[in-house]
Amino acid sequence: MKRADSCEVVITTSRLPSKKTLELINDLVNSLPGVEKVVRGKKPFTSLLEEAVIRGARYIAFIWDRRGMPSALLFYDVVNKMWKPYMLKISGIKTRRELPVFTARRPPAKSAVVVDLAGGELGDIFAEIFRYPLVYDLDAVRGLFDTVILVRPGDRYVVEVLGRDLGPRATVIKIAKVIYRHV
Repeated sequence: MKRADSCEVVITTSRLPSKKTLELINDLVNSLPGVEKVVRGKKPFTSLLEEAVIRGARYIAFIWDRRGMPSALLFYDVVNKMWKPYMLKISGIKTRRELPVFTARRPPAKSAVVVDLAGGELGDIFAEIFRYPLVYDLDAVRGLFDTVILVRPGDRYVVEVLGRDLGPRATVIKIAKVIYRHV
């Protein structure tokens, strides 16, 4: 079980993020233990690296924008000083305000788990980056963790951030595909 004692991942944006991207980051920081936000502003990449090292983070997660919407999620390995070879192409998000039920902001999470119902590489990626346990049965984790990252199949991957009661906790992210790139 992952505790919120340490910073594992620093999350940041491109230089001029949209409001939706900022809302996504705020939801993720509140919902995922071990994740801290860094406001990028005009900071160069080297300053982000220094800040990640100071906070003791193992990875930096970048959310890129395109036309006012989050478009990609990339990871930089701070310890090994290299980009991870995959990019998660975001095809859409649904914020807490856009969900069909009212979803109040919950207190910061202290524990989390990844539940992979899609059986693809996305659950493995989240488990590796965030260092959360990976399970394949949703009913087995009901009530045990503050946050459940549910990866569902479909025409795309759907990543839902659920609460202890398996109700919505944060933004729903649609991942079009995992792109492997040469780094």
